[in-house]
Amino acid sequence: MMIKAPLKKLLNRRLALPALIAIGIFFAMVLVVSKRPPKHDAVEALMTPVHALEVQEKQLRARAVAYGEVKPSTFLEANAEVSGRIVYTAPELERGNIIPAGSLVLKIDDTSYQLALAQAGSDLAANRANLQELEVEETNSQRSLEIAERSLKLGEKELARKQKLVSKGTVSRSTVDVEEQNMLRLRQEVQNQASQLSLFPTRRKVIEAQIARSEAQVRDSKYNLERTQVILPFDARIGQVHVEENQYVAGNARLFDASGLAQVEIAAELPMVHVAPLLRNLRPGNDSRPTSADLPRILLGLDARITLVGGPGDSEWQGRVVRLGGTLDSTSRTLSVVVAVDDPYGKALVGEKPPLFRGMYARVELLAPVAPVLAIPRRALHEGRVYLVEDGQLRVREVEVDYHQGDTTVISAGLNPGEQVIVTDVIPAINGMAVSVISGQQEVVVNSRGIQQ
Repeated sequence: MMIKAPLKKLLNRRLALPALIAIGIFFAMVLVVSKRPPKHDAVEALMTPVHALEVQEKQLRARAVAYGEVKPSTFLEANAEVSGRIVYTAPELERGNIIPAGSLVLKIDDTSYQLALAQAGSDLAANRANLQELEVEETNSQRSLEIAERSLKLGEKELARKQKLVSKGTVSRSTVDVEEQNMLRLRQEVQNQASQLSLFPTRRKVIEAQIARSEAQVRDSKYNLERTQVILPFDARIGQVHVEENQYVAGNARLFDASGLAQVEIAAELPMVHVAPLLRNLRPGNDSRPTSADLPRILLGLDARITLVGGPGDSEWQGRVVRLGGTLDSTSRTLSVVVAVDDPYGKALVGEKPPLFRGMYARVELLAPVAPVLAIPRRALHEGRVYLVEDGQLRVREVEVDYHQGDTTVISAGLNPGEQVIVTDVIPAINGMAVSVISGQQEVVVNSRGIQQ
């Protein structure tokens, strides 16, 4: 009996576990069978709100920005043309002062040049007197020759008469010999006068050359005397002054620098990549595309607006392209475009707009003529593609970009007027996804210097 009791307990445990499992499976099946199906509610498809603008053809002035240093169109480096001691300097001859044209600003001692002029004048007067003396002498020689020739004719007649008398025996032979000797003397006199008269043209040339040399010396002396005074040839702003009063200066010594006030120039360095947009609507006078030979003349038609880098306020000057630089910079790949501004001092306003003077650094904006283009905001371009709204769906399209200008992108192909371009970022942008355009969005493409609204 002690052995049968544990065995009975063991059998009861083995039968209890399967029974519990079977009961659990039964209740699970009952719950599954009795469970109701889930209720499905209708859900509308999600639509992404976007801002869009209608593509329109607008008027654009292509522009490019370059930078350069302001330099006067006329710049004088005044050097001493004669040597001497400086005896006068104008009180206004100081750095930064503006002096009108025709002002005497500096004078060099002219004593030695006055003496040189007097000496040259004396030499000229003496040579002219020599010429007058030669003319008188020539006249006298001409008369002496005429007298000698007349005496010779009379002597010849007298000799002929006496020779006839000798044959008749009226006069002696010695008388005829004396007459013949007299004839020889007269002929020698005529020859001497003729020879002396023939030398006068040569003597005249010598004296005339001496007169010409003396006149040149007089002109040179006058010129040197004038160069002792330095007079400004134009209205100028004085730069560096290198001399002082009572200082001795040698010829070609530096005196001072002066900048003209009539015009300044800015040699702006324009990257070649920015040249092409400026030429889009410029033509050499016909319908052909411009060539490299047409480039200098075409660029002269560009407008230019100049502002100072770091200057006060928003001061602006109107300029014009006057010429191109000599060569293309092989390192920076830039082209030098020279822009001129007329009357930079006359357009200045005290406290608001300073004058343009030498050494200022300026920003030059070059503007091409107005032309019709298809332009969109630059943010509407996504790696060469745009997002369009077509029938409430987003469409991705490849476009060809002509050029970028600030926040504006000009499209050359791929867009048509009237299409709607999405200007907001859509992440993710799936072709065909549903979108809704938010009304009331007003998009400004560019300012007045770009597209003219």
